[in-house]
This record gives sequence, structure tokens and C-alpha cells, in this order.
Amino acid sequence: MTLGEALPWLVALAMLLSSGFFSGAETALFSLGEEQIAVAKPRVRKLLSQPRELLVTILLGNLFINLLFFTSLPYLFPSAMQSHGLLTGAEALLALLVVGEIVPKTLALRSSQRVSSLAAVPLVPILAWVRPLRRGVNAIMDVILRALGVGHAAERGVSPQDLATALELSAQDGDLAAREADLLAEIVDLGHLRVREIMTPRVDMLAADLDHDAEQRVHLLQETERQRLTWLPVIRGDADTVVGRVEVRDMLLEPDRPLAEISMPVTFVPEVASVLSMLEILRAERVAEAIVIDEWGGTAGVVTLEDLFEELVGEMRVEGEELDRIVIPLGEGCYRVSGGASIRDWNDSFEAEVVPNAFETVGGYVTALLGRIPRAGDQVTLGAGLACKVTEVRGRRVLSVELYLEGRQGGES
Repeated sequence: MTLGEALPWLVALAMLLSSGFFSGAETALFSLGEEQIAVAKPRVRKLLSQPRELLVTILLGNLFINLLFFTSLPYLFPSAMQSHGLLTGAEALLALLVVGEIVPKTLALRSSQRVSSLAAVPLVPILAWVRPLRRGVNAIMDVILRALGVGHAAERGVSPQDLATALELSAQDGDLAAREADLLAEIVDLGHLRVREIMTPRVDMLAADLDHDAEQRVHLLQETERQRLTWLPVIRGDADTVVGRVEVRDMLLEPDRPLAEISMPVTFVPEVASVLSMLEILRAERVAEAIVIDEWGGTAGVVTLEDLFEELVGEMRVEGEELDRIVIPLGEGCYRVSGGASIRDWNDSFEAEVVPNAFETVGGYVTALLGRIPRAGDQVTLGAGLACKVTEVRGRRVLSVELYLEGRQGGES
């Protein structure tokens, strides 16, 4: 077969494969679940952030290729069309169904993530090329939908994932500095962040007891100065019986006055509430702090606006105060980590999910792995070539651990 004889077949095959590309791309992209979209490449997420435009572009491309295929048959195969026009047309339709629809859609369903990543490469520029035509089609669609009483085509609302994707793309394009993008991403994520993830836990909570004598109040005020606290929960007997809150300055100005007379009502928030819900409660009550309660109504800890600010911008300190570091490098492949550090902060420090987010603190995760109260020197394997050694324990609480690559135990480098 000469090149002249093969050329019509090659052109027809190219059009069939092009039709298959659009069919497969549509199936692959629109069959991705939320979890698959979350880990997809940025260009895939960018395409899916505008689903209507993407769908119209794919349908226009597929329609154009299919029309071109059938209208070009008399020019590509003139003899066959003249002698066996109906049969040739049926064969062409069967070829289009198999090569242009069934096979690519089947492959796309089986490997939707891989096909989506490949299809996104040409689709991004195609989306821009057909923008003028797409606008005309959208206008016609809106007219038809309004005539049917549907109104404008509904678009889904902007989700936090859409905003996170837009921020990531803006940072990659240089429109936002990396730090600005990180801060905005933290704000977008506030709806998923729970109060228990940013609160000061009950074991670290300092409180003023109604039954404290003068000497105990002096010691308490000294501790508030050391911790730079401006207010305290007021309890009766134990931390589960919180009856109010008191300003430290009021305790200093009126040291002999009973706490019950200078205390004020306190606000409560559930530990499972989102940080956004907590903000609404604090705003409505016009306060900057609250007591966090667990599912049984007991005291889980305290939370303040400062805790939220530190979650967004990092730990804050005043002049002369040392900044607590969550992760301290000790050597090659070895780190010291605070046992009270939140799992979220730890994972952020390593920019990976080193520890499952199902746990609240590093110490809690180590305790769960050991299945007992940890002791200094205990070692556990975290998986993925990582191991952990308990270095300091106070009572039943893990104060610090060392994280190291297996084979570098004890900070060897």
C-alpha cells in the first residue's frame, strides 16, 4: 500500500482517536470522587473548578470531530461511498461507536485518575481556544433553560477545596507569596478545624478555686505572671465544676475580696465544634475566651482567640520569652518533638502525614501504640522507616519524644 492509499485511512483513524480522546476525557474527569480530586494534579483540579465550561468544551470538541468524520467520508473513500454508501456508512458508525466511545470510556472508568492527568494537558489550552464559541453556546443554553422555566444553569457553590486549589495555583503562578498562600489556606480550613485541636488541655489549665486561702492565691498569681495569663477559670473543688471566670488584674487590685464577688459569667463551647462556630459564639458573647467541654459535660480545657491566632500565624511571644518549638532537629534524620504537640502541627512541620490525624497529640499517639502508660526509653515504630523513642515522662504524661529514621536510633548521624 502506497502512502497515497494509506493516507485516507490514517486521517480517518486520527479522527476516530480524537473522538475517543474527548469521550474518555469526559468520563475520566467527571467520574473522579472528592478524595481523588484532592490528590489530583493542579491542572486537573483547575479544570474541575469550572465544570460547566469544561463539559461544554468537551461536547463541542467531540461534536466537531464526529461531524468532520462523517462529512469527510465521501472525500476520503469516494469509490466505497459510491458503490456501497449505506454499508460504508454503517461500518463508519460502528467504528466510531467502538473506537470513539465504548473503548475510551471503558478505559477511562478503569483508570480515571491517570487518564484525567493525561487528558488535562491538551484540554487546558483547548478550553482557552474555544472560549468565544463556548460563550455563544452558554448564551443559547440560558435562553432555552429560561424558556423552560429553569432559569440560569445552576452552578455549584464555591467549596473550601475550590478555594484551596485557587490559592495553590496562585502561589505557583507567583500571584501570591508562599506565606500569604499558607495563611489564606489556614483560614479556608477553619471550617474543618475542631476546637479540641487548638485548645489548652485540662491538664495544663490553671484555675482559681473558690476555696483557695490567701497563701494559695499568692502562689496562683505568681504562676499567672510566669505563664503571662490575663484571666483564669473559677472552679469549686475540681475542674469539672467551672462557675465563672476572673480577670487577673481584679485579683491583684482586690486581693482580699472573695473570688465569688469579682468573678464573671463564663462561656462554654463543645470540643467537637468547628473553630468557625466557636468564633460565632465568642462574637455573640463579646468575649475572647471560653471553657471547652467534652461530650459528657466535663471540662476538656480552655480556648482563647490567641489560640486561634497562633494556629493561623504561628506561636506568639512577648519580648524576652523563648518560643517553644514543636520539632527540634538533633542531627541527621533525628528530631526531638514535644509530647503535647498536636498531631496537626507535627504533620505540618514535616509537610506530610507522619502520624494519622485521628489522634490529638504526639504523646497520645505513642501511648496508643504502646497500649500502656509510656516510660522513658520506650520505643515504637511509626511505619514508613520512622521510629520513636520516649525521652521524658512526667507521671502518666509524655513530655518529649525523639523521632528518627530507622537505623539512626538515639540521634546517630
